[in-house]
Amino acid sequence: MSQYRNGIITSTGAAVSLNLGFVPDRFTIINKTVLDAASATPAVGKSEWINGIVASDKAYITTFTSGAGVVTLLASNGVTPVNSGGNWLNTLYTIDTISNANPGIVTVSTIAPTNSMTLVNGMTFTISGVNGLVGLNTNRYVVTGLTIVGGGPTYTFNLYDTFGNPVNTTSSGTFTTSPNAQMDVISYPPTAPVLNATTGQVITPGQPAGNQYDTGFAGVTLGTGVVGASTNILYWEAFLETPTGY
Repeated sequence: MSQYRNGIITSTGAAVSLNLGFVPDRFTIINKTVLDAASATPAVGKSEWINGIVASDKAYITTFTSGAGVVTLLASNGVTPVNSGGNWLNTLYTIDTISNANPGIVTVSTIAPTNSMTLVNGMTFTISGVNGLVGLNTNRYVVTGLTIVGGGPTYTFNLYDTFGNPVNTTSSGTFTTSPNAQMDVISYPPTAPVLNATTGQVITPGQPAGNQYDTGFAGVTLGTGVVGASTNILYWEAFLETPTGY
């Protein structure tokens, strides 16, 4: 399915990032202020970036004075595609085993995709497909006491609920062969929680709380060469083409 976004922003004269939910194939900016003014002072009235045609941080710009526009290639401070966690929703780890302990200890290894988010303390996640300890499935948990095994991608960590309490798996059943057991990462706090160095208990949760990074960031950053002067009104459009067209 094709993707399309548009919007109007008031420039501050500084670079700005737009989270579109996708990296566009084509991104266009119309500077309404410049086009309405018909000024004798050269100014960029239109900018366009085409994925695969125009390099990152560049853009085709149309500069207007009081006459016809002149199209040139802006060499820097143009449009930059951003894909930070573009595969965030697909970041999965296979669960190798979960111990019977208080808290339970989870061992995982990465499976997909190649740019999966690396595990850190404070991530929230769900568990699915576990046999034996079936009561753990579908619930949310927090990564704490993370240890990298053999340089990765295998990890072990303590199992805590989202309130910072240890999850006691001592008498909840025994993990058995679970070919579909997965850990689905759903949140990444920018500040990791403070943990008790001995027990791994969450003393202070990661901040800010919540799932602010559930879908990651995918979009563009508009550089100073295309945003115009402060207070300029910009109309932008973003297109992502599919085999069926825009």
